[in-house]
Amino acid sequence: MVFAAAPLQTHPRLKARLARLREPFVVAADGGATTALAFGLRPDVIIGDLDSIDAGTLAQLRSNGVAFETFPRDKDATDGQLAMRRAFQARPSELLLLGFLGGPRLDQAIGNVLLLTRFELPVTLIDEHNECVLLRPRMEHMWRPESGEIVSLIPLEHPVEGVRTRGLRWELNAERLEMGDTRGISNEPAGDAEAQVSIDRGLLLVTRHFPE
Repeated sequence: MVFAAAPLQTHPRLKARLARLREPFVVAADGGATTALAFGLRPDVIIGDLDSIDAGTLAQLRSNGVAFETFPRDKDATDGQLAMRRAFQARPSELLLLGFLGGPRLDQAIGNVLLLTRFELPVTLIDEHNECVLLRPRMEHMWRPESGEIVSLIPLEHPVEGVRTRGLRWELNAERLEMGDTRGISNEPAGDAEAQVSIDRGLLLVTRHFPE
């Protein structure tokens, strides 16, 4: 689990989502340490140039023996990407990214979404009202839908072919989605059955939005 510094509220749904994870390895990117603590999770290691973490939290974590791996401000990657690299050193079976979306910086949010293209391990971006994963060829993404959720399929490569869905109101059967087109936006579950998306070619961002 990696926490970055974008604003993140301790929303009940998100707290319940994280509570299902048993003893996660927690990496915090700089000020993301504050968010991790707000969710009751003490970071195992903190990565970055330490320019966005407040002095009180920094002192508290140092006194508790949390490991720090510091980097200069002038570097070729964001603290979030460095924290992801550090998390992969622990050989996780799955990676959850929190505090990577939202906030005033559109460039940071877009850059963080595109970070998913660099890693083939299952990675999920999460905030209070959204989850998204990157789907690659011959992968299947399956989940149990929640009431009222909105599902969108966004191509990150041109084109995405062989798109198949099940359990969604508007199903696709080995169809093609073009990058820059909005055909895959705002689908919804067909019912309580498990939803599924798979593709034959390309890169497809699968997003779930929870209005409540």
